[in-house]
Amino acid sequence: MSDAIQIFKRFFEEQKRDIKIYDSSVVEKDNLTFFLMREKYERKMVIIYPSENPDDAHKNFIAEEEGKLNNDLNYKICPCNDRNSSELRKQLPFTRPRVIGLTPAIGTGDRVGLATPGHIRAVRKFGVFPVLAQQSIREMKRTARAPRDVMNDVSWAVFQEGYRDGFAADADHLKTERDVQATFEAGFTMYTIDPSDYVDDEADRYNLETLKEKFEQLPWSDLACDKTDLFEMYLGKEFEIKSKNGKNVLKLTFSEEDLLRAAVKYSAAIAHTLRLKRLLDELFKGKSYDLEMSVDETSTPTKLLEHLFIALELKRLNIRIQGLALRFVGRFEKAIDYIGDLEEFKKTFQYHVLIARKFGPYKLSIHSGSDKFSIYPILGEFAGDIIHLKTAGTSYLESLRIIARHDPTLFREIVRYSIQHFEEDRKTYHLSTDLSMVPPVEKVSDEDLEKIYLDDNNGRQVLHVTYGSILTAKREDGDWLFRDRIRRVLIDKEEEYYQTISRHIERHIEPLWLTKVKS
Repeated sequence: MSDAIQIFKRFFEEQKRDIKIYDSSVVEKDNLTFFLMREKYERKMVIIYPSENPDDAHKNFIAEEEGKLNNDLNYKICPCNDRNSSELRKQLPFTRPRVIGLTPAIGTGDRVGLATPGHIRAVRKFGVFPVLAQQSIREMKRTARAPRDVMNDVSWAVFQEGYRDGFAADADHLKTERDVQATFEAGFTMYTIDPSDYVDDEADRYNLETLKEKFEQLPWSDLACDKTDLFEMYLGKEFEIKSKNGKNVLKLTFSEEDLLRAAVKYSAAIAHTLRLKRLLDELFKGKSYDLEMSVDETSTPTKLLEHLFIALELKRLNIRIQGLALRFVGRFEKAIDYIGDLEEFKKTFQYHVLIARKFGPYKLSIHSGSDKFSIYPILGEFAGDIIHLKTAGTSYLESLRIIARHDPTLFREIVRYSIQHFEEDRKTYHLSTDLSMVPPVEKVSDEDLEKIYLDDNNGRQVLHVTYGSILTAKREDGDWLFRDRIRRVLIDKEEEYYQTISRHIERHIEPLWLTKVKS
C-alpha cells in the first residue's frame, strides 16, 4: 500500500470513520492515486492528489467530500454514480468493455449488482474471457435497472478487482430499435438480437397449401430477393460439410417442402435482424461491435437444414455474426441441469458445430447455459474454441445461499414471497417445477434451507424465476421490501460471497474449457 494511502487511512482512523480500502483497486496515474473504498454499505472512489500542480484527470469527477490530508496531499471522495462511472471509463480504459470477436467466452450476468468480483476471480483463475455485463431488457425491467446501471456496476467491480484482462458487455435479447438505442447509449459492445416475435413457430405444422401462402407473404423486399431467386439458390443443390479429420461428413439437400418450411419459419426473423443490424451500423459509424442472433426460444429444436438455411441467408445478406443461439435437442430449463438424452445431444451438436465452422465461422451461443453440468464436457470436446456460454440467474441463487446461511429469517421471507408469486412469474419460462414438492418454509430447519431450496431442482426454480418479484417488491412506504436487506447481508459477508460465486462459476468453466477440442 502506497504512502499516500497509508496517510489517508490514518487520517480517517483519527476521525473514527470505519472504512474498507480495496487494495486491488489501487491505480497510480501520473501524480494521482485512485482507489475504491467502502464506508458502511456504500462504495466510493477516492482520489489523492498533490496540493500543487496536480494532474487534471481528477477534475471531472464529482466529489461528495474534499479535503487536505497534510500540506502536500489533498483527497477527493466521489460517489459511484452515473457521472463518475462515465468519467472512470474515460480515465481508466480497463474499466470499459471491448469487442471480443470470435474469442470463446462466458457470460456472467449479475441481477443484484454485487456478484461481478466473484465472476472476475473465476475467469482470472482459468483465463477465460468474460462478458461481465450481460443482461436482457426483460431482466432489466424485472429488476428495475437501466442499461447504464448494469454497465456502471460492472465498471466499478472491474476497478475494485484491478482486472485488466478485458471484458465485454452483452445487451441480451434485444427485440426493438428502442432496445438497441438504449443499450448503445450505455456503452454495450455486444448485441444479441432476439427476432423471436418474427419466427413462425407453426411452420412445422402447416399443410402445404398454407405453407405456400405464407411463403408468398414473406418480406421479399427486405430479403433482397424473390421466391424464384430463393428456389434457384437452394433447390437441387447438395451441401457437403466435413470435419477437418474427415471422420464426420454431413450432406444436406433441400426439398421444396424443406425450403418452404425453413423460409416461412425464419426469413422474417432474419429480415428483422438485418433491420436492427443496419441501425447498429448507423450508430457505430464504422466502429466494431459484436453481433449475435438468437433463435433459441422456439418450441422445437433447430433442424440441421434450418441451421444451414439461417447461416446461408445471413451470409447472403452480409449479416456478419459472431454468435448464433440455436434451440438444441433436450430441455434447457432455468437453474437446473440439462434434461434429455446426452447421446442424442452429442450426435446432433457435432453436426451443428460442423455447420458453424463451415458457413461462419461464428460461435455457438448456449442460452440458459448455467448449471448444465452434464453437457459441458460435450461442448468442450467438440466446440470449446467456438462456444459462448451464457449464465445469469445462477449467480442470483448463489447470492441467496449467503442469505440462507447468515440471515435465515430473511431467507424464509424470500421463500414465502417467491412461492406466492411463482405461478405468475413462471409464465414466461419453460419449467418442469412441481410446486407440491416444495415444502412450506415453516417445516424446514435453518440447517436444511440450502438443501431444500437451493440444491433441489424444484426449490431452485421457484427462487430463480421470482427474482424480479423479490428485487422490486416494496413496502407501503415505498422502501424496498427485500432488496436493501439482501445487499446488506452480501456486503457484510462479501469475501465469502465472492468465493461462493467464484467456485460456482469455476464449475462451469473447468469441464468446458479444460477439455481438448476435437476437429
